[in-house]
Amino acid sequence: FKSKTVGIRTFEASMILKDFGADNSMSDDLLKDEFEEYEVVSKLVATKKTPHYGVSLCRGEEDDIFEVSTLAKAANQCMQLKGNNAVFVIGRTGDNEIRVSARSDGSINVQTLVEKFGGGGHFSAAAALFKDTTIENVEKIVLDTLNDYISGARAQVRGEK
Repeated sequence: FKSKTVGIRTFEASMILKDFGADNSMSDDLLKDEFEEYEVVSKLVATKKTPHYGVSLCRGEEDDIFEVSTLAKAANQCMQLKGNNAVFVIGRTGDNEIRVSARSDGSINVQTLVEKFGGGGHFSAAAALFKDTTIENVEKIVLDTLNDYISGARAQVRGEK
């Protein structure tokens, strides 16, 4: 309920779940992360750089392979840090796959940024998949895209062109 995307449908769903006997303490326990995953997420967040004001970039090592959900969790975790308006997390998810998970607080349209390098998603959550490349190359693509389009992604939020 702390998320800015919570709306009436969230509250309606919670009422229905409560009617069916949902238990908040049990769901909290089921949704807890394993320590090993927490450690991996923390390791990713610790690589945080700030290439533009309010924009962070985190990346895994070239030989580390992550679950897709771990990249998303790292992006969500990084968004909890003060000063972040948008976050891009880069990590290898398979032998020939590198993914980017992007999040925003709503002041930057990450969807339009991620679309520039072949991904998609929504205004405040987006992702992209790259095949047969390196983490370093994907990082360069993300940084080049930010350099070229970050002002426009901020202006979209303000209703400017």
